[in-house]
Amino acid sequence: MDRAQRERQAYDEDALWERSHRAHMRFRHVFECPNTRRADRRYHDLLRDALAGRRALELGCGDGRLCRAALALGARYVLGADVSETQLAQARPHAVPGQLEFVAQDVSQPVAGRFDVIFGNAVLHHLDYRPVLERLYEETLSPGGIMLFREPLGANVFVRLWWRVGADAHSPDERPFYPDDIQWLRRRFPGFRLYGVNYLSLPAALMSSLVWPSPDNLALRWCDRADDWLDAHCPWLTPRFRHSIMIIAKPAPADS
Repeated sequence: MDRAQRERQAYDEDALWERSHRAHMRFRHVFECPNTRRADRRYHDLLRDALAGRRALELGCGDGRLCRAALALGARYVLGADVSETQLAQARPHAVPGQLEFVAQDVSQPVAGRFDVIFGNAVLHHLDYRPVLERLYEETLSPGGIMLFREPLGANVFVRLWWRVGADAHSPDERPFYPDDIQWLRRRFPGFRLYGVNYLSLPAALMSSLVWPSPDNLALRWCDRADDWLDAHCPWLTPRFRHSIMIIAKPAPADS
């Protein structure tokens, strides 16, 4: 059984999405804290700025929710790709021929067509990402295009603990990004940028959940401001945050 088949089994037969969702709800102070919400807005803004009138591909589209948002943000055409038939069955009723379409596709294999924007939410760490990104960059992403991904990072001590405690909420091949992965991305893609999400907010969220019922509390609002400052002024620290937004821009032709 290859990697794509194991992922398909995890989602279609082993109820991985449901287990992951339960874990997110259990730790909602982490996943819904002000710093995470800020990252949601930043990712949404980046997508909005990139998508207007352009062709877009989502890797690991799941139920198609983000694809639908991309179309609403002004994309000319959106294709969602996923290996899970269970997830695609929820996405396909929302298809709009010629504008929003879905395909069963192992994205570790070549994807037909060219796209101006390639994006995904927590998908690359399910893949052998290096050959996948190289192929997408060279063969699938149009010149002047952009790739946008949200991905977990693994160097933070609390993240390492989470991956041990929450092992049943992850598929067998999932692996977060470590500093050496970030170094490879910087070397391979000159247009690579990284935004960090949750450094101080991560341990504070775990502790504040014992005191405040809501993740939007004073301690986590302060941590949001501190995390934003750390991400902007301490780039060496960013690979040790909990989560990230990754941007890879492909230069346009010199005569354009």
